[in-house]
Amino acid sequence: AFIALLTPEEQKSTLRAGLQAVDLGASPGGWTWQLVSRGMRVSCIDNGPMAPQVHATGLIEHLRVDGFTWKPRKTVEWMVCDMIEQPARIAPLMAEWIIGNRCRRSIFNLKLPMKQRHAELERCIGLIDAKMKAVGIKYTLRIKHLYHDREEVTCYLARR
Repeated sequence: AFIALLTPEEQKSTLRAGLQAVDLGASPGGWTWQLVSRGMRVSCIDNGPMAPQVHATGLIEHLRVDGFTWKPRKTVEWMVCDMIEQPARIAPLMAEWIIGNRCRRSIFNLKLPMKQRHAELERCIGLIDAKMKAVGIKYTLRIKHLYHDREEVTCYLARR
């Protein structure tokens, strides 16, 4: 997803050691592993367990709290989200993280229903756009259907 959705310049400037990140729906730790392997410190938000290898990095804090209500104390560079939830709940949450300055950029998955996938994706784009326009924020939204999962798309959202 980082390679497919970010420019080489964005990858170089935002995927580096020392930055703070949040992983909503973190268990078992796939996204967290991608972040800590780049030297980032990650707050893992999930009621489920994290893989032992991810804990062993010493770069995570695992919080068993609700990903819809938890908020970081200060702005983080990255928020990734792979919560198993209706896309119409995830899309506005991602916009709220950007609008509320909780994160500078996010990558998230929208798990689309078997029927009406395109219509649901358009609905989610509209939900994000409406929230961002309501507060006058210009943003970048990139969406890719990655090869490994037919039922979801992966999105990148950042303030411009």
